[in-house]
Amino acid sequence: MKILPLKLLLSLFLITHILEAQQFINQRQIVLLEKIKRPDDLWPRGDGHVVLGEPGSPLSQKGYYEPGGSFSPSPGSFGLSIWVYDRAMNIIATSDNIPMDNIQQEYVYDNASGIPSIKTITPYYTCSWKFSDYGKWELSITNADSNAHILAIVTRSVGPAGGPLTSGLWDSTKLMINHRWLVTASAKPSSIIIGDEEAGELLKNIPFRESVVSENGWAFSKMVMDNNNFTIIIKDTRPQYKGLLSYGKTVQQFDIELPDKRFVQSLQAQVSNLMMGYIGKQTGPGEPVNYPLAWERDGAYSLAAMAKSGNLQTARELSIYFAENDFFGGFGAEGDAPGSAINALTEVAFLLNDSAYYKWVWPHIKRKLAIIDEMMNADHDIYKNYIGPLVPYLEKDLRRRQLICRKTEDGLITGTMDLHFPVLYINAISYRGLIQASRLAALFKDNGMVKACLEKAAKIKAAWFNGFGKEEYDNERNFMISIWPSWITNKDYPLFQQKIEARHEADWGDSSSPKERPLWTYFTVAEAHQWLFMDHPENTWKTLHYFWNNQCSPGLYTYWEGNGEENSFRQWENYRGWIKPKYVTPHYWTASEMALLQLDMLVYIDESKDDYQFVIGAGIPAEWLKENMSVKNYRTKAGIVSWEYKKNVLNVTINGALKKYSVRPGISFKQANTKLNIVYK
Repeated sequence: MKILPLKLLLSLFLITHILEAQQFINQRQIVLLEKIKRPDDLWPRGDGHVVLGEPGSPLSQKGYYEPGGSFSPSPGSFGLSIWVYDRAMNIIATSDNIPMDNIQQEYVYDNASGIPSIKTITPYYTCSWKFSDYGKWELSITNADSNAHILAIVTRSVGPAGGPLTSGLWDSTKLMINHRWLVTASAKPSSIIIGDEEAGELLKNIPFRESVVSENGWAFSKMVMDNNNFTIIIKDTRPQYKGLLSYGKTVQQFDIELPDKRFVQSLQAQVSNLMMGYIGKQTGPGEPVNYPLAWERDGAYSLAAMAKSGNLQTARELSIYFAENDFFGGFGAEGDAPGSAINALTEVAFLLNDSAYYKWVWPHIKRKLAIIDEMMNADHDIYKNYIGPLVPYLEKDLRRRQLICRKTEDGLITGTMDLHFPVLYINAISYRGLIQASRLAALFKDNGMVKACLEKAAKIKAAWFNGFGKEEYDNERNFMISIWPSWITNKDYPLFQQKIEARHEADWGDSSSPKERPLWTYFTVAEAHQWLFMDHPENTWKTLHYFWNNQCSPGLYTYWEGNGEENSFRQWENYRGWIKPKYVTPHYWTASEMALLQLDMLVYIDESKDDYQFVIGAGIPAEWLKENMSVKNYRTKAGIVSWEYKKNVLNVTINGALKKYSVRPGISFKQANTKLNIVYK
């Protein structure tokens, strides 16, 4: 056998390890290393991104926007940013480093596609990003002071969701990036700069060249625009696909006139953020690169928000996945899934009020009811299969991820959720599922099923009351479900009042902000919903104002989850954006909770008694009573509600109700002795 020289062996060893290191380094690490090499270069904001795109479109067709106007047309594409120069071509600012306090943003609903555009106002320019067509994005921009500023459109590897940029070519009319993306300006640039960041050329005035090739993906271009107004078009030359999901305009489908425009903007934004995040006919728990899956619990709230906001066809199509699949989500099979799905599906069914849908969904409801029954009578651990991926750190824990409950104790389902056993939460949502199913069974005149569901619900409710307040059942989730959305208790239960008041005092004190920044924002919003149903809208408004004042992307009403990449699937590591995440945003459970809360602040159905009761304007603050207000054609499962307030008179019209359900004005109307007029049609 021939023995290789030691020097050659060492060389082979080093080469092998270098190749291994190159093979396993990801795009995030590449960017972080490059930032160390080039600390004086300008880098993306890496905060507050939102998803812009067609509801139901593939992830590859979702655009990512960051405050200031920076944009990536697709995950792993490139970053486009706006640079501001003085007339001597010294850099003043970029869209990535303008302070958040100096940026105003809003969704504008002027697009024929129904997809909002994002309008941004800064001290240097105003711009608007718009979905123009499949694979086509349009940036309209106005220089705030063309005598003082020159704007440049910069395309780089890094951005909100960037990727390696290996080539750039200018052909006298347009820029071609990576032999795929075409970038065109409505006016001729005053100059074009094309170079390689890795070569240290980003901040230099280098001579014109027609093209550049960057082996490591650091090509860049600058289109210097000495114009007051211009438009930039980005076009993806790859085949594009129409989204599978039906939708209309991405807002609530009824009319609102209120004194505070932020309330309306917030509600519209929640619906838009949810819809633009949908992929195919699936909901997601949060921003879809971090969360590339459907998750039953988060999605059930999203489904309910679609239905209650009036986007009924969208909700109908999204509901199929929830009906046909019993367990799915990043934690596997969980004990709250049957009750959660039944609740959302019945809300969709009642709002659609379609006999064909009732017949289609009922067998799925009955199958899920059987699972609740199995959990109620468990004398051993119960395991169920689930569909879809687990979060990566749980992938080796497959058997545990199939566990939905342990043996019943004290008459309570000992169910799983969020990697532990929040027993009262599980029983509250199971109770809700049984109550909702009893109402659906009544439509089919299945009296035996109605009786069985109500008896089981009563059994759970009795056990829940026996357990509430006991130390072994204490859990923060008890305060996000007990009235809203389960109605297992109500505002008249003294112990619940005592416990939630103590919790609020501990978390908030006398401040207008929580003592600590909440990690699970959906819990905080859901707790505000309890206060609404307890006739304490002042605490609801305290929460609302806190979130409005602490948006991740100001003016677009997006919120956060966790600290860092919560439940990450590590997909962002493959891109040159979102390099050091502080949280997951947008989070769609929070958006759903916020939308459902705001809807109920306008009109909700009190389900604490034997029959429905309409509650009108429960969240209307006293200071609004100085002005006129109206809500028109808001669809509920008990009828279509319109109300108008003027000069301390509240006129309520209810269309299509099965009977004359009672109507109660919200606490502010009541305290002002507002006259109530009711018309049933």
